[in-house]
Amino acid sequence: MSLLIVAFLALLLALLAQILVVRVFHPRNHALVITLCFAMMSLAAMATFYFFVRPSTDTVQLIFQTARLGLLLLSITLAHIATYSAIEDDSPSMAIVKMAWDAGERGCSESELSEVMGDDLFLTNRIHAMERDGWIDSNSDRLTLTPLGRAWATLFAKVQSVLRMDEGG
Repeated sequence: MSLLIVAFLALLLALLAQILVVRVFHPRNHALVITLCFAMMSLAAMATFYFFVRPSTDTVQLIFQTARLGLLLLSITLAHIATYSAIEDDSPSMAIVKMAWDAGERGCSESELSEVMGDDLFLTNRIHAMERDGWIDSNSDRLTLTPLGRAWATLFAKVQSVLRMDEGG
């Protein structure tokens, strides 16, 4: 139980730190802000758990519990980064939901959706966000991953591999 409480508090503090940094400093690279806020809070939570909470006196069990805490925090951090990138700009799914919400009880037709949604709108926004965050470089008509982009791609590919997930976006 103490593991979940420490994890919840760390994630809550990380989210509050992220909101504060984004609102006050308006950074260009949101993925970096999320990564730093969540990494710092995760490390602090793991140290607090190991040195102060100490749910076990057995050192080996304590190390495993701290590692479990770290894995929990890492998985939620990765989920938050993926979710944030989906809502940072209008994704097709979020745009459909927003249009249906705005339409209220009368709903919206597929033709109304088609008028508003275009491939260029979403693709261009995502490319600009990834360039801003330093994940890709666009030279003329080619996109290439930066070292940071390769690191993220490797991390997500490894997580997909460990979880035996199909490739996806």
